[in-house]
Amino acid sequence: MQNTQDYITAFIEGYICAIIGERMTIAKVSEVGLNNAKHSAEKYVEFQIEHSDFSEEEKEAMKKDYKLWAESALQGMKKRLRDSGRLL
Repeated sequence: MQNTQDYITAFIEGYICAIIGERMTIAKVSEVGLNNAKHSAEKYVEFQIEHSDFSEEEKEAMKKDYKLWAESALQGMKKRLRDSGRLL
């Protein structure tokens, strides 16, 4: 049963990423919208980490790493959108 849930989760995550990627190539995006999306993604990842089987030490390291990654990814997206004239 767990493998089936893993496949379903991976499929849904991939589908969502594909939709976002497609929209990002043609849409204009607001800076506020990107900030809100980052905040929502951080909450989701934090929930996943908290409910994982990792040790508390590993969880803390993962939380630190994902926040750095999220900020780096956000700044990269903003730069690309700004450079292409699609950041509102």
